[in-house]
Amino acid sequence: MLRPQDSAFRERKSLNGRWRFTLDPAGVFGDAEMAVPASYNDVVIGGRDHVGVAWYATTAYVPRGWAGQRVTLHFESATQRATVWVDDAEVVSHEGGYTPFEADITDRVVPGTAVTIKVAVDNTLTFRSIPPGVVEQTPAGPRQRYWHDFFNYAGLHRNVWLCATPPDGITAVDVVAGHDGTLTYSVRPADRARVILRAADGSPVAAADGGSGTIVVDGVHPWAPGDGYLYDLEAQLLSPAGEVVDSYHRAVGFRSVAVSGTQLLVNGEPFYFKGFGKHEDIAVLGKGHNDAYLVHDFALLDWIGANSFRTSHYRTARTSWTTRTGAASWSSTRPRRSGSTPSWPRARPAGRRTRRSARIPSTNRPGTCTRRRSGN
Repeated sequence: MLRPQDSAFRERKSLNGRWRFTLDPAGVFGDAEMAVPASYNDVVIGGRDHVGVAWYATTAYVPRGWAGQRVTLHFESATQRATVWVDDAEVVSHEGGYTPFEADITDRVVPGTAVTIKVAVDNTLTFRSIPPGVVEQTPAGPRQRYWHDFFNYAGLHRNVWLCATPPDGITAVDVVAGHDGTLTYSVRPADRARVILRAADGSPVAAADGGSGTIVVDGVHPWAPGDGYLYDLEAQLLSPAGEVVDSYHRAVGFRSVAVSGTQLLVNGEPFYFKGFGKHEDIAVLGKGHNDAYLVHDFALLDWIGANSFRTSHYRTARTSWTTRTGAASWSSTRPRRSGSTPSWPRARPAGRRTRRSARIPSTNRPGTCTRRRSGN
């Protein structure tokens, strides 16, 4: 699943704003509204101790110019799990509060008309959720008990998009790039694919034809802590006549990470982490993504002399801007139980909707070092 982006062949429409909202278990809406993105817990009366489903609804127009395009509804997160309806038809269910998911709704919409989108977001903790927890019955009603050091904020925490892409367009672009200038790429569909690598100033550096291959960049400018230099890789899809019919851009940093004894090596040089555990926790907004607070956090990291941060226990909102700062992040891989498959994230589309992966490809996040976590 590719992150939504605008290009000559792709378009996204933000659905952020005020949605209709209710904590009524039956999903009966009144006059209340909720900001998206935001946690609802500290915004509405009764939200702090709420356990169970919160309901969201909005109406959006599908642009008339999207006729003939593949139309998807993309959520960057819904904590902890969600079910989505478009005009009363269930289109997708998802578990994993900090991971994106989407549904192909091409057959459910008519460009030039409005659709109603309804989402049920369930904040109930289990031993599969982050944080893990249980629901206990108390004299004051059900309460959640959990064993992590952060509050179980819930809601539509990140951006929501309505997207249009070519019906047979690019579906995946994976990149692995080392500080020696070697870049390995893979594009799907592979037929009639081409890639162009450009420097930060936009000047072409290299190009290759085919759905997969290796490029070697002489005199490469590597990504390094404090020097967030990124190249732009454009993947193109060509028609039988050789015309570009789709393109997708990925920011690429050339860097290598290794462990030698007790040292972490970045591009062959020892790296010492100086930084903080970074929660997404803002007054009123809770875990709602906010670009102003993101910029402020990184300004404080720079001011205090930090070079890194830990994404504490869960996937934080991903933006290429954080990588461009040159800050290193220490991130955990998806949870696994010993001897079992990953417990989340997974998406279950309803009916004939096409299943979409619940994980954004992470093959080139130059600022991120990962460690495997067992259990929760």
